Amino acid sequence: MMKKNPLLTKTALLLSSALLVSALAGCTNSEAPEPVSDASGGAAVALGAGGQDAAKAVKADPAVQALLPEGIKAAGSMKLVTDPTYAPIDFTDNSGNIIGLEPDMALAVANKMGIKIEITKGDFNGILAGLESKRYDASWAAFSITPERTAAVDMASYMKGGTSVIVKKGTEGDFHEILDLCGKTVTAQTGTTQALTVMPNFEKACTDAGKKAITPLLLPQQDSANQAIASGRAQAMLADNALTAYYSQIQPDAFAQVDSILVDPSLVGVAMAKGDGKLVKAFSAAIQSLMEDGTYGKIMGAWNLAPSSIEKSEINPTVVG
Repeated sequence: MMKKNPLLTKTALLLSSALLVSALAGCTNSEAPEPVSDASGGAAVALGAGGQDAAKAVKADPAVQALLPEGIKAAGSMKLVTDPTYAPIDFTDNSGNIIGLEPDMALAVANKMGIKIEITKGDFNGILAGLESKRYDASWAAFSITPERTAAVDMASYMKGGTSVIVKKGTEGDFHEILDLCGKTVTAQTGTTQALTVMPNFEKACTDAGKKAITPLLLPQQDSANQAIASGRAQAMLADNALTAYYSQIQPDAFAQVDSILVDPSLVGVAMAKGDGKLVKAFSAAIQSLMEDGTYGKIMGAWNLAPSSIEKSEINPTVVG
């Protein structure tokens, strides 16, 4: 069994009990939970409430503005891309608006830079190529920072995450350690750290132990991986711990997080094409400025992700591959 890390355990990400209602049992991660009444009859605050208001209140920081590349400074805007199927980091509400931790953080950073942003939907597996071809200026898409990624793009860290396992409700008693995944069909979203690194490591653990191999089921959209668990097509799913905790809470009759399986956390960052280094410096400085004025903490707290906060934004930090 891998050592459990308490960084992003389910208890650290508990939503208000008022959100745990049966009406949410059928929603996907492209739907936002609505506020409901709490036990005292008052209005409960929905997950994320206050995050966008905190971002909107941010004022431009001249020190950050001075770091922006001339082209972006002159345009006064930046084109961003994300895959909005990864609640609570990036997803869409019932009106189709992109919401979540990263859209709020992206708006706050843009306000520090004194520019406007446009967020476009993209296929996660093609985002990095889109950055390299300069189709987009940057991407907030829950990217774990890895040596392979920083070799291709520049990244500025803003939080830390980890990988855990989610299973269909009622089967969680069968899963306690990595080797319990052996012989099972395990799903993950294509192109994620879970698909590229964690899954192969788990497969090797099974074969090294003389167990039946894992059958990987890699799917292009996170929603599809979620559905694979709900339908029984896969017996387990690998995803960021924030996502697995989110689903085990808003859909408790459908999913259960396996708390005892948690891969050591890694840094998560915003990505952009490699260049002269000015843009990544601007991003890192803006994130650091948000940390110092308290906005960063407000946004992380609004999305119940305070335990995944960091104290310093780094550029292409060295991580273990």
